[in-house]
Amino acid sequence: MTEVLPDWDILDRRLLADRSPFARVYDEDVRLPDGTVISQWLRVELPAFIIVFTVLEDGSVPFVRQYRQGARTWTLELPAGHIEDGEEMLTAAQRELREEAGIAADEWQYLGKYIMDANRDCGWCHAYLARGSRRIIENPDSGDVGDFSLHWLPLDDVRRRWLAGEFISAPTSLAIGLALAQL
Repeated sequence: MTEVLPDWDILDRRLLADRSPFARVYDEDVRLPDGTVISQWLRVELPAFIIVFTVLEDGSVPFVRQYRQGARTWTLELPAGHIEDGEEMLTAAQRELREEAGIAADEWQYLGKYIMDANRDCGWCHAYLARGSRRIIENPDSGDVGDFSLHWLPLDDVRRRWLAGEFISAPTSLAIGLALAQL
């Protein structure tokens, strides 16, 4: 049986900020199926991105430590990044793992597609688990903005930190949980 989705009519849409290719912010007036009108519904369009969890033969998991202006703090995150125009998701995942961690992998498992904020949009995350991973670049240069350092955590430490809620980045926490369920 096909589910019928409610029809929210967009009555007016105003572009508030265009920071393409990174973000577009809209203000929308919408009418719900019962006739209720909601003014100034905020929609934040961010590009799709990938995130990769991998464990090397020595049991270590690569993480990127960097300052995040939005959170106003340092984070430990899995290798991740935007999908370039026309780039396949798997190709983007392989590129980001190589650029940020200096790693190549033999086997790739797609863990799914997840919206970051179902009410506002805020980008789709495509999660991957990479197996058969090995270092190919000793000191990778990600080209990311700001301070950036690569950290290697033992898998048991990752599991403990994840269970304790220490990974504050939602995509990283999501990908860790999905990967741990597969390992």
